[in-house]
Amino acid sequence: MRFILAALRLLSALLILATALPALLALGGFAVPLFDLFNHLQLFLFFGTLLAAVAALLLSMRPGWKIVALLGFAASAWIFVPEWLSSLAPRQVVSDVQIVRVMTHNLYGQRYDLERLRAVIREEDPDILALQEFSANQSGLAQMLRDRYPYSVRCRGGSRANLGLYSKFPFETEMGPADCPANARGSQRIAHILVSFKLSSGTAFSLLTTHMDWPYPIERQREQFDAAIETVRNVKGPLLVVGDFNSTPWSYALQRFAAETGLKRETRNLMTYPELVPVRRRVLQLEPFLPLDHVFQRGMIVSELHRSAATGSDHLPVVFTFSVAP
Repeated sequence: MRFILAALRLLSALLILATALPALLALGGFAVPLFDLFNHLQLFLFFGTLLAAVAALLLSMRPGWKIVALLGFAASAWIFVPEWLSSLAPRQVVSDVQIVRVMTHNLYGQRYDLERLRAVIREEDPDILALQEFSANQSGLAQMLRDRYPYSVRCRGGSRANLGLYSKFPFETEMGPADCPANARGSQRIAHILVSFKLSSGTAFSLLTTHMDWPYPIERQREQFDAAIETVRNVKGPLLVVGDFNSTPWSYALQRFAAETGLKRETRNLMTYPELVPVRRRVLQLEPFLPLDHVFQRGMIVSELHRSAATGSDHLPVVFTFSVAP
């Protein structure tokens, strides 16, 4: 019995070290950007520190272990719980206004099941479709979409600069070559598509879609956020910003983007990645556990938002309806 108890305490101590310490460091991510990387793992840190704290108490571990476990849980809960609670808030109901439906989706540049993707798009029937990782290998999708979406813009570049925007409404572009490259062999890592709309009802708004790099290297993503912040600040009037930000809402990096642009994030505790992971020649299906795809707005009312069905990508689509605030 003593051996079993000692083994359980050892495992609990390892769990405390693996979860409580990163949770405490993550709390200081606003001051030390390297520590902010731990915030992207808050889903695991929250439940890990909860389990560690319970184990420390039940196994009557030494006071030092109990204190670290409880402090770790408190630190993680401070960041994780508000995001979860915000997802429970009801959305505003609108009437007597023109409603627009949007889908934003990272296609995963290596996927080729375009028929499955088209079926989901037809089922959701968005008015505007924003696509990330829209590679040359998926050019057949453009032909599939042409009948329903006569207005489109494509960016073709390196890494995450492959974007597409398809619309039932006419729009005018507000971009230069540096924003939306046309060279599929180029080295530009990211891009954005920025367009403006004026609907038949007189409603006017702009929409920007982009795809950020991973949080590490830290400076690279920070520079990309800085560029996006500058772009957003130069746009007047109601605005939507959608795409794959490769950042979770628990991170100070994404919170800083919202704070410095004045945008409101509408995606709350919405897990969209990874839906699948390629393992050698097989594909492992997963339940997404990272909220990386986001919808931000200014001057809008988002009345409904949800994850859509799987398309064969490693991300799930995000679909929402909105109207411009009166």
